[in-house]
Amino acid sequence: MLAKLFANFSLKILSMLIAIVLWFAVLGSRNVEVSKEVPIELFTPPDLVVSNEVPDRVAFRMSGPKAFLRNVLNRKEEPIRINFTASKPGIMTYRLFQDNIQVPIGVKVLSVNPAAVVVKLEPVKFKEVPVKLVTKGQSSPGYNLASIELARPTVRLKGAEAKIDIIDSVSTQPVDLGGVFESGDREVALDLANLTGVLVDGELPKIHYEVFQTAANFKIRNADVKVLTARKYKVEPKEVTIYVRCSPEELKQVNRQKVYGIVDLRNKTAGNYEPQVSVQLPSHIKLLKVVPAKVKVALQ
Repeated sequence: MLAKLFANFSLKILSMLIAIVLWFAVLGSRNVEVSKEVPIELFTPPDLVVSNEVPDRVAFRMSGPKAFLRNVLNRKEEPIRINFTASKPGIMTYRLFQDNIQVPIGVKVLSVNPAAVVVKLEPVKFKEVPVKLVTKGQSSPGYNLASIELARPTVRLKGAEAKIDIIDSVSTQPVDLGGVFESGDREVALDLANLTGVLVDGELPKIHYEVFQTAANFKIRNADVKVLTARKYKVEPKEVTIYVRCSPEELKQVNRQKVYGIVDLRNKTAGNYEPQVSVQLPSHIKLLKVVPAKVKVALQ
């Protein structure tokens, strides 16, 4: 054992001296100040509810060597758990102290903000109230919102008795009509920003909407290319893809035999050409583009 202990003894002593020097160098470096926020987690009895605004985190102001503080800032902190489960209705105070956060030697906690968490507990009350649907914007181009309505016109709320008693109705958060592209159902959140401590008890309200697509972009593939000329010719490619904008119903009514690309070379002599392709389409269908836009034609 002694042989193992004294093996490379000089190197061990040197390593220890370097560690001590580094430790004192860090401790002797200029101190800096930083703040770190730690989340707060409240636990209350099932029949009581918090009726006032309570901070969701606490800030610790610390001073110390930069290297030590960096480790503290990068460290993930567990929430400060405040247990009021044995409390009765009334105002409760939980004081926060410097030792609510663990810091290494050389780091000092200067202040805690807030210094205390004040919680007002009131009996919980449940109430069914009407829901007002709020929308914003307009339907996206090419879509028609035929109807939108609440699938369930009421919602059950829970909160402090004093707040629940004054609530006659609650509004949804604005539903953006520009983001509705197909019929269906979905949940919608409620606007409870000004109702601290009021929660939804159960499911969120749902909206049902009917949407019709009035126009969209479509591809018409493998459309023939017709060359207007009295000469013999060779065209490459023989087919193009046509991009159009119309409603699905209008597209279904299109006779594919009457949709084609056209190249007019009636006044051209023999030779090689690369003309632009035009398209024959019904007047109610808008042409977006043709791919490829040009074709190669050899006239004989």
